[in-house]
Formats: sequence, structure tokens, C-alpha cells
Amino acid sequence: MFNSWVHNGAVNKAVGQFFNPDGTLIHIPARSSKKVEVLKLIAKRFQAEVVYTERELNQILSEIHPDTAAIRRHMIVFGIMERDAKSNYWLTQE
Repeated sequence: MFNSWVHNGAVNKAVGQFFNPDGTLIHIPARSSKKVEVLKLIAKRFQAEVVYTERELNQILSEIHPDTAAIRRHMIVFGIMERDAKSNYWLTQE
């Protein structure tokens, strides 16, 4: 489960502080470096090489935070996910 690795020591305190014990995001960090780390942690909820529709992506993100549009947008801006013209999303190759 998502919250088990957020709060079991697998994630450093600087990033873990943004998550509730149940694994939901308290708020999106303002500082870019922390925001990227939080987004990378959220990205672990997705499978590599799988293309998600916007609806599927929103369903997964809504389990973490109600502002799915902001998280989607940040994931694109910071290069964690890519999007096509038909609103399909996938993780970028690192």
C-alpha cells in the first residue's frame, strides 16, 4: 500500500512530511526541489510503459489529493510524465 512506504522509513522526512499517515498528500510543496521529489514519489503509483487516459490518471491521483489537475500539470512541467493531444499520459523514461 502507498502509505506503507511513505511512512516506513523508505522516504526521507523532508518528503514524508507532505503526506498524511494514510498516504494522502497534505499539500503540494512550494519549493521546486521538494515538489519534484513528492511528484516522483507519486509517480511510483504508475506503471512504466503504460498509457493512461486522463480519467484513469485522475482516478489514481484522486486517491492521493483532490487537486488532480495541479498534480497532472506539475508532473508534465517537471518532466515526470508526458501527454499527447488526446490527453493520454505516460511516465517519461529516466
